[in-house]
Amino acid sequence: MCHSLSSCRLMMALSVFVLGTAPTAFAQDPLHSWNEGSAKAAILDFVDKTTAEDSDDFVAVEDRIAVFDNDGTLWPENPLPFQLIFAIDELKRLAPKHPEWKQDKLLAAALSGDVATLKEDVMGSLKQLLIATHSGITTDQFNQRVEDWMATAKHPRFDRHYTDLVYQPMLEVLVYLRANGYRTFIVSGGGADFMRVWADQTYGIPSEQTIGSIGEVKFEIRDGVPVLIKQAAISFIDDKEGKPVAIHRQVGRRPVVAFGNSDGDKAMLEWTTMARSPSLGVIVHHTDAEREYAYDKSPQSSGKLIEALADAPKRGWVVVDMAKDWNQVFPDENAPSAGAAARMDLAGTNWLVEDIAGRGVIDRAQTTIEFSEDGTVSGNTAVNRYSGKVSIKGDSIDFGPLITTRRAGPPAVMDQEQKFLAAMERVKRVRVDENGLLHFGGEDGEAVIRASKIQ
Repeated sequence: MCHSLSSCRLMMALSVFVLGTAPTAFAQDPLHSWNEGSAKAAILDFVDKTTAEDSDDFVAVEDRIAVFDNDGTLWPENPLPFQLIFAIDELKRLAPKHPEWKQDKLLAAALSGDVATLKEDVMGSLKQLLIATHSGITTDQFNQRVEDWMATAKHPRFDRHYTDLVYQPMLEVLVYLRANGYRTFIVSGGGADFMRVWADQTYGIPSEQTIGSIGEVKFEIRDGVPVLIKQAAISFIDDKEGKPVAIHRQVGRRPVVAFGNSDGDKAMLEWTTMARSPSLGVIVHHTDAEREYAYDKSPQSSGKLIEALADAPKRGWVVVDMAKDWNQVFPDENAPSAGAAARMDLAGTNWLVEDIAGRGVIDRAQTTIEFSEDGTVSGNTAVNRYSGKVSIKGDSIDFGPLITTRRAGPPAVMDQEQKFLAAMERVKRVRVDENGLLHFGGEDGEAVIRASKIQ
């Protein structure tokens, strides 16, 4: 079940590529919330040329890495970054038990609503508030606090839940890239622990692909249970020059695509585009005061954009004019709030295997894959039946142990069966391409299995 409009909207978009059940206009235009123009064309053209095998700019699946800033790129960052608003609300909720906080200048400012003081150093304010409110609690307790806040808190201007204020055009970009074999990562100055609670459901980006600032934790056994305890220290700030460092540490590959919106993303854009070709760098320029906010040199809080905007022409970075390039900013308020699957919905679909590890398959020895509504997978290898559990989150997929019958068959068919079952053990990624073909990939994105849908 979806927990927000944005997660439902994202999963409905995913179903376009999987089941082909969306309106024709969307199926024909994967970026339907983008107006026709140079920005939209640049994104579409780049994906086309990097995924066409006969193109000089073809990029192997394992190298298709796309990184996205979060605040100001995937959702707003005004009037304050949303995590800072969360920290302020937590401070006020816990304040009755901590009278000493009134003696601290910054904490007292947060409690009294003195936002101007917090804006003097947004990152420093966030750091101090998080340390005050969350030091000593377990990571599970922190996750629950974030979930509770996200379920109730609303934006002061738009009066909508924060995860309902993701940018619809950017959701479409995420879906479009993943449908074409790209792995999408968040690379944000915000806290990784904060984002990992909701990023999978909101963006389809799993926790292991959500990179952010990191607070220190300590392992303990509490009441016989192993836990991680949040400490009063920040070990890494994922901003500015720290972003390429974080990408290197967690991804281990230089990205091909980078989206940002501020000078804090400049180093990430440079890391992505200046040392490899082809590459795509995109800056979201906030120019729409009516539907969102308009700022660059003088943002309300974070998001200053001066140097990166000036460098864009010589670097070849695409600058998105929010007012001109987007015909819609946020998902429709009347979008379904329940009923869409909170994962890539393959339930009830059947597939015929066409290729195993790039070696094709034996004609007339059909291997099938069937996804059931109860979270199981089954099929036929042309000799034996198999079945097991399957878990799908975003573009990540995991098959549990597969149980098979034990009939014997021709040596060539039995060899193919062994290769298929071994391949299924390696599968970690899933996507459906623009032609409706199902692709399973390994941990590093290598092609493992390709299948076509059985109507």
